[in-house]
Amino acid sequence: MVELGIVDIREIIRLIKNQYDIDFSTFALTSLKYRLEHIIAKNNLTSPENLYRKLTDHHEFFDTFTHQLFVPSTEMFRDPSVWRWLREEYFSNLDDKSLTNFKIWLPYCVSGGELYTISILLKELELLNKVKIIATVFSDTSLDFIKSGEYHLKKIEISAENYTRFQGSVELQNYYKLEQYAAKRDVSLIKNVEFIKDDIYFNKAPKNVKLILMRNVMIYFNPSYQEAILQKMYDCLGGSGNLIVGLKELIRQTQNSHSLFETVNTHEGIYKKRMN
Repeated sequence: MVELGIVDIREIIRLIKNQYDIDFSTFALTSLKYRLEHIIAKNNLTSPENLYRKLTDHHEFFDTFTHQLFVPSTEMFRDPSVWRWLREEYFSNLDDKSLTNFKIWLPYCVSGGELYTISILLKELELLNKVKIIATVFSDTSLDFIKSGEYHLKKIEISAENYTRFQGSVELQNYYKLEQYAAKRDVSLIKNVEFIKDDIYFNKAPKNVKLILMRNVMIYFNPSYQEAILQKMYDCLGGSGNLIVGLKELIRQTQNSHSLFETVNTHEGIYKKRMN
């Protein structure tokens, strides 16, 4: 695999900023280095110079580049205890009035693992048609992949184990069918999802959201962007709305987060918008 130096990375950042007006310096340097090397290898570009030329001369490649830059969710029902909390302590306490105009937002939707997971959970609670799910994607490639329902067989195996630990009402195989080299998820689960194609600044972010699922994302970004994103999430949440992040992402470590969110469950990465 090609190994990039700091000069290479900075040149790629500069190129993208000039060509596409997007600043990927928001990524933590180590994370960005790994993802760029992954893109070079995956597309058989063999060198940073070839990546420069591809981004410069083939603008249609930028959509693929963006899709591959963001880390896809690893499997469905990852961290089953979080999904059990949502089922048993969160949604179980909502009445019909609380569900009026209830919006769930997934700001970083790359492969659809979290999206299909929350959709299955809501279906089993008979709430899928009572709430609005909004998913932000950064590329048409991501959107097409999610809507196709395609899923790697190895991830299905792990997801099925997670679903068993989640203690779902049926079996995960009820929500997909096997094909020769992949699984095909039940795309009817996401037929009412509102997809928004946006950039990393979330200029099209929804308002008055009740629940945001932004798990295992912030670890890939630098501190200043983490602060900016948390402020954006705060602004998008309605009164006392909830934000769920990854189990290893303690948002109190960021500079201003203590004034934005109060802790609901540290172990599960669950926070609530602080009402000032």
